[in-house]
Amino acid sequence: MDKKDKGRRRKIKTAGRLILLWIAIHSVYITFDGLYEYKGNADIAVVLGNRVEADSSLSPVLQGRVDKALQLYRQGRVHKVMVSGGKGMLAGKVPEGLAMKRYLVQKGVPSADIIEDNDGENTYYTAKDFKAANDSLHCSSVIVVSTFYHITRCKYIFRKLGIRNVHGASSDVFYANDLLGLPREFLAFYKYLIWY
Repeated sequence: MDKKDKGRRRKIKTAGRLILLWIAIHSVYITFDGLYEYKGNADIAVVLGNRVEADSSLSPVLQGRVDKALQLYRQGRVHKVMVSGGKGMLAGKVPEGLAMKRYLVQKGVPSADIIEDNDGENTYYTAKDFKAANDSLHCSSVIVVSTFYHITRCKYIFRKLGIRNVHGASSDVFYANDLLGLPREFLAFYKYLIWY
């Protein structure tokens, strides 16, 4: 192996190490940011969707998110809850927003205090839909509710769309596959940074 090849390999190894370091630093940051819970009040909580089961019940991940919003509502820290998700892939399955709304109503939240959005196919569309709904809601502060590693991207896209007073609260439920969510979230964050 000549000096040129050795130099090229060294550069590739150095670049690989720098990328891994970048991923690690980013993952630590979004973990701390996501687990730091805003202690104040806001006008509304916006819950980001996740899977709805075939029987129309909430998946454990989604129930954890909705339970966090319910806690905020019961504590009087928010007065309204927006539940936002997609329509789902299975024919006949209840859309995420509707499933979340039904769950909250069963838990005693008045239907009038819940804004249902079934077009929030991703974080960007949820933020966009909230911005449109907020023309009539006139909310000046928001708490986004999701899984801890998703909070940083949620706050970023809401702020990018002009919603300034945005805070986060993460689900109190944790799973082993949350560790897989961290590298995925690294890619998703930079996709949003570039794409939206």
